[in-house]
Amino acid sequence: MAVSLNLIGQTFDRLTVIAPAGHDRQGRRLWRCTCSCGAQEAVTTTDNLRRGRTRSCGCLAREGKANRVRTHGQHSTPLYETWCNIIRRTTNPKHTSYANYGGRGITVCPEWRESFEAFARDVGPTYQAGLSIDRIDVNGHYEPGNVRWATPTEQARNMRRNRLVTAFGQTKTIAEWAELHQLNYQTLFNRLTRSGWPAERALTTPPPNDRRRSAR
Repeated sequence: MAVSLNLIGQTFDRLTVIAPAGHDRQGRRLWRCTCSCGAQEAVTTTDNLRRGRTRSCGCLAREGKANRVRTHGQHSTPLYETWCNIIRRTTNPKHTSYANYGGRGITVCPEWRESFEAFARDVGPTYQAGLSIDRIDVNGHYEPGNVRWATPTEQARNMRRNRLVTAFGQTKTIAEWAELHQLNYQTLFNRLTRSGWPAERALTTPPPNDRRRSAR
């Protein structure tokens, strides 16, 4: 008979496991933990605890952030805001996007989570205005080798919910078709998934504004 895993009472950095907390969407066991800072509890997976991906309720990151704001001088830059956002959506259950990130077990690697300077060193040199950070493997973590700066179209192409559409004898993602036919991604997505248009019609029908201009 398999022995049931029990982490209750074990301590991982600032966290002490106090009770099981069910499973996440991927079937991984969750544990409820108290934090030595006394501010709040944390819920995370067995793997995150054992690998040091979750070390506190978020207080370590907050303490580090307070120190970094005073030292790196980039707290008002897009790069710094990007860093803050990826930490918020992977660690804060109250964040509007937490279910799609931290709730799925997505984490920020320990070095980046604890150091904006490390994050800026690794990804800052390739940053360009208008781009946003994107995980190459959408089920992977924010860590070296799995992130890039991407355009909105590239982001849409890499979304978990993106689907393949076949038209004119070719199969492409909705984002790729939108780019090829110079259509708004959301317009094309709505035509194909909500209105149920045939692919060729959805791709060849001009947007409403274009039709009004051509009728003049």
